[in-house]
Amino acid sequence: MAIPSAEEQLKFLSNIQRILDEGSFVATYKFALILSLADYAVKNGNDDGGPLHLTSRDIAESFIEYYWRQAVPFAHSDANSDLHLLKHSTGKQPVVFTRIVELHAAFNGSLSTVKRDTLLWDALVRSVAITIANMPLWKLQVVGRSPLAFIYTHHGTGNNIDLLPGVVFNFRRFYDLIRNLVQGAWTSHVRSINRDILGVADLGEFLFGAERSVQPGLRTLLREIQSDNCFYCNGRLREAGEIDHFVPWARYPIDLGHNFVLAHACCNRSKRDFLAAHHHLERWQIRNQNLGASLGQEFDTRGILHNITATERIAFWAYNQAEGSQSNLWHLNNIVQPIEASWRQIMGSRLETL
Repeated sequence: MAIPSAEEQLKFLSNIQRILDEGSFVATYKFALILSLADYAVKNGNDDGGPLHLTSRDIAESFIEYYWRQAVPFAHSDANSDLHLLKHSTGKQPVVFTRIVELHAAFNGSLSTVKRDTLLWDALVRSVAITIANMPLWKLQVVGRSPLAFIYTHHGTGNNIDLLPGVVFNFRRFYDLIRNLVQGAWTSHVRSINRDILGVADLGEFLFGAERSVQPGLRTLLREIQSDNCFYCNGRLREAGEIDHFVPWARYPIDLGHNFVLAHACCNRSKRDFLAAHHHLERWQIRNQNLGASLGQEFDTRGILHNITATERIAFWAYNQAEGSQSNLWHLNNIVQPIEASWRQIMGSRLETL
């Protein structure tokens, strides 16, 4: 398969922008759909430019996770008013969102607990998959009254789609840019239909920010497995330490257990949104290989979401993207160094085909 030309890549991004600018948005489903397709491409695709077949069920879980973060009340402009949920539609609240709000309340915000109830989780995923197929899937690419079929063939009905050649490559190549575009448009849409919310800059953080606070027992667990030392500099943690996303949230929004480490506040601030250097990557990979199963059990006990395979896939993708753009990696303090191909040996060649 041929990798899309520079002109084709630019056209893809232009069409994404056209959907956001010219498409009809009543509920926020279409935003969630674009992001879920991009997530699926990162986790399950590759960079050969080929097509990819999937069903609405394949992206339903990601769809749920986007709304799960938003299923709590937001502060409104009247300080004396009760907190209440943001509207996600110009009409009634979307059915998917309403159901997720119910489950969020019933399970004290713990998505991992919902997932462990296999019958309930399967019913939710199946219901969301049906909603995706019936609503946004065949309306997403309609601009005006005509389909703009550049992501998948526009059948008009059904729950199966084939991402067109080049689409997976583009979603992976421009994931950060597409995520920023869609999240910005989603935030603006929510603000436009919630006139009484505070006009503050943190609405986007509320809708899409990392949920570090919903990680009961994680800090204690990380201190134990790191022998009370900072993951990066190996110095003694004389303070509480900060939970850090090894693959930065800004690179990919992954709140999965195996992606977390505990670090000094100064190391965490210095690392910022950089990917960590090769020796940090090697330590992280060895930790997850040696302790992955036992950590998974500990995460289950504490209600922390985890999927080591997905975490590895995403890390491989992030470093592959960094190599392609010749990015620097964070070493320590304010020292960065160029990425080298040795990261592939650290991650393992088997991930090339995952």
